[in-house]
Amino acid sequence: MQYRVISFYRYVQIKQPEEMRDLIRKYCEEHQILGRILIAQEGINGAVSGTEEEIRAFQHYLAENPLFVGLTFREQVADVNTYHKLVVRVRSEIVRFGVPVSFEHPGTHLTPAQLERWYKTNEDFVIIDARNEYEYEVGRFKNAVKLPIENFREFAGMTNELEKYKTKKMVLYCTGGIRCEKASAYLKEQGFPQVYQVEGGVINYVNQFPNAHWEGGLFVFDDRLVSDVGETITQCGLCGVAEKQYMNCHNLDCDELFICCEKCCEKMKRCCSDECMQSPRQRKVIEMKKYVQIGVIENYYAKANVALVKMNLSAVSFPLKVMIKGKTTAEFEYEIQYAHNAEGKEITRASEGEIITFPLSQKVRRHDVVLLASI
Repeated sequence: MQYRVISFYRYVQIKQPEEMRDLIRKYCEEHQILGRILIAQEGINGAVSGTEEEIRAFQHYLAENPLFVGLTFREQVADVNTYHKLVVRVRSEIVRFGVPVSFEHPGTHLTPAQLERWYKTNEDFVIIDARNEYEYEVGRFKNAVKLPIENFREFAGMTNELEKYKTKKMVLYCTGGIRCEKASAYLKEQGFPQVYQVEGGVINYVNQFPNAHWEGGLFVFDDRLVSDVGETITQCGLCGVAEKQYMNCHNLDCDELFICCEKCCEKMKRCCSDECMQSPRQRKVIEMKKYVQIGVIENYYAKANVALVKMNLSAVSFPLKVMIKGKTTAEFEYEIQYAHNAEGKEITRASEGEIITFPLSQKVRRHDVVLLASI
């Protein structure tokens, strides 16, 4: 089973952010959507994940609000749900910058196609990473300028650092565009005349131009930490092999973000040093099971307590432990002891395309999915 990960933002006046927070949180809870959504009087900033059906419905739900008509989304596909909880909060800013910014004269949006053309035609421009240093290290655009900032709040103090590029075309980029929207508007206020931003951020670019002028992985603010969108350009901080995966040290008193290969991760128990490995305060490991869809509920016979399922996995054997979930059906685990085929004969195996029935006391609904843990 695959999950869809989307990010979105819009700077727009929201007069009652608390009311919007409650409405969006309620919708997400009812539709098994996880992620992080920030709402402020200046707008909305979100990144969530869920099944294809759930995410498409959520996009439609947002678009029904007049404030979000035409809202665009940066999208990726993942094998697991990339968030393990839902956070919907009201903030003073949807991305913390620290100083007031007017959006009356924002930077010019540069499409991925235009940026690609600038690279290929050797256009005279400078491309500037508006993200944090640790994001730059794991992946960046070719010839990108790294700013010495540990968080976005420090960007406003970089005008002197950027003064040497003032006569050039300055192209800012970030993960999905929200930081550049604010940073480019700020630079225009400070008198920088030719400021551009990559439309839709890195995600939009690599979706359209994979293996082009993006180098390395992409740092993301979900459970993945790094999205595998390019060749590895970094090394494991412990053994030196090629690796792009970040993790936080599991010593809670350290919490250092470092790059670590799978072998060292297991050997060091997800810690960055021997000292941290001996610390008594260790982070709790969240085990994320991967699930594959093996069938879809076609009907449920309540009086007989029997589910009818169309199989869409090559072959499974019974008894079989599964998870069942749906748009309005809370997920639950169940063990199918035995099943019958379309002719009513008891079977021990089922194949793709086959219609089967099995006893199920808990009520389910048509189009609910039957999942099997792959790990």
